[in-house]
Amino acid sequence: MAKPVLTSKTRTESRLVQYASNVVKKSKENADLFPDAAEKVTLLETALADYTDSLSEAAFRDMRQVVIKNQQAVLVRQLLYDLSLHVESVAKGDPNIVLAAGFVPGKNNAPNAGISPKANDLRALVTHPGTNTVQLRVNPWRPARFYQFEYRKAGSLNEWTAVLSTKSKLGVSDLNYLQEYEFRVTYLGTNPTPNYSDTVRCVVV
Repeated sequence: MAKPVLTSKTRTESRLVQYASNVVKKSKENADLFPDAAEKVTLLETALADYTDSLSEAAFRDMRQVVIKNQQAVLVRQLLYDLSLHVESVAKGDPNIVLAAGFVPGKNNAPNAGISPKANDLRALVTHPGTNTVQLRVNPWRPARFYQFEYRKAGSLNEWTAVLSTKSKLGVSDLNYLQEYEFRVTYLGTNPTPNYSDTVRCVVV
């Protein structure tokens, strides 16, 4: 059965912009096939425009703009993921319908087991002291469309900060020196319900 491909098409900034732009264009052209997706497409179009603007601002290496750019990238990927689930439900495996929404159809030979499996063996390490960065790595899960890494200060009741990655590893930067953080991750597959890993902690040095 054909399913919308995301991971390989959104790994770089240029690929993300190109792929999301095509999805917006095709979804609007074939809106009659996806009558219930109008709001999702509009949200993606707005987020994509903001992300494109942030790329230009971040080109000047302003750290605040770089952070904003990264936040916008997370939002665009999240909205793409949400729209892909809707398209998949409409397409029912038909690659022509997937293409009509601007997504590239790919085959997922893994059985649909509902909720994604629990993310396994999350590790958090400081590999370059003094950079305020923690490197995260989790065992990969092939059907995953994204890996949703989350972090917050250890022991706090703050909301988790989520970062979507197309890979099973991620560097989280701009953290507070000597602050302990806790991390978790979930695979995002055809079912968006999170199934988080065990939480791990790491002190930023």
